[in-house]
Amino acid sequence: MTVALLDGIKIDGFPVEQLYTGWEAISRHFFAGGLDVVLLRLLDGREACWWVDHTTNEHRGSHVMALPPEIQNQFLTALDPVLWPLAEGVLKTAPLLPEAFFPDVLPRTAILEAVGSWISRHAPHAILIPTGHADSGEKLTCPDGRLIGEGRIRSLMATKRGDGPLIIASPFSELPLRAQLVMPLEGMTAYRFHDAAEDVVFYLVCNDVRADVRPSFYYPAGPLLISDEALGALIPGQIMAWYALNPDHKDAIDKARPFLPQDFGVGQASSLRAAPPSPGVRDEDAGETSHAPSKQSSSARPSFLPDIPIAPPQAAPRQSLKDRLKLMLRWKKDRG
Repeated sequence: MTVALLDGIKIDGFPVEQLYTGWEAISRHFFAGGLDVVLLRLLDGREACWWVDHTTNEHRGSHVMALPPEIQNQFLTALDPVLWPLAEGVLKTAPLLPEAFFPDVLPRTAILEAVGSWISRHAPHAILIPTGHADSGEKLTCPDGRLIGEGRIRSLMATKRGDGPLIIASPFSELPLRAQLVMPLEGMTAYRFHDAAEDVVFYLVCNDVRADVRPSFYYPAGPLLISDEALGALIPGQIMAWYALNPDHKDAIDKARPFLPQDFGVGQASSLRAAPPSPGVRDEDAGETSHAPSKQSSSARPSFLPDIPIAPPQAAPRQSLKDRLKLMLRWKKDRG
């Protein structure tokens, strides 16, 4: 397979006859802008791409950013019809524009390279600031003029993930929001939120490897990115690539359930904090008689209501020996 896929490819005018030890050519596809992509894979699973002239078979670069400027511009411009609808549509607005996606056969590694390079060069650059800005708690004015109130980014940066759906307070309206999408990225997970009150879309991106790294906040319409990630600048491209690789995201967003008061247990106090039945009292829910107080199941839903402090029973005051003697003498006198 390697020999056939490399057949005819030239580097600096010389034919390619073999690869470095451990590398294998996996597939070759036409991509865009007159370029083919050849996917290469190392024995440990790492992947890389060669970008080859579709007509002359000349190797043009081993990464999109390494292409000669004229060829790179031609290639990235050819991606505009596919990527602009995503950049101006689903990435930062709730209404989805008509989808345009890459063919399913294109390698994921190649799409990540292409989309990351495109958004870095063709789309408006997001202003990148460290999360330390949140520690001051001051108001923040986004590049598009939208205001984020005092302390809201700091609260967002303190978000911790649990077992259930991610629910946060919007930094724009302060309303509780439930994540619409869970988007696995490279070593991270992005959560898409839509604040209907302000009609804005933003993302919270959590590190899956290091729990000590605070989440990243990405607001594409800003464009604003608050992140401490070493490769935080790549987050916008990774999210765009996720959309390009998941054409069913429209249905997922349409079916996403908004935040409901029940998510915090509102209206469920009786079911969450019900007292165990008394001995001998018939349990109408179970349809049988309870003979002992039932223990709460470990799988029962947790209560989101505050615990009600119950004062411990007060012990009777202890009497001194002198008081006890007085009571005994008074009792004998009354009996006599």
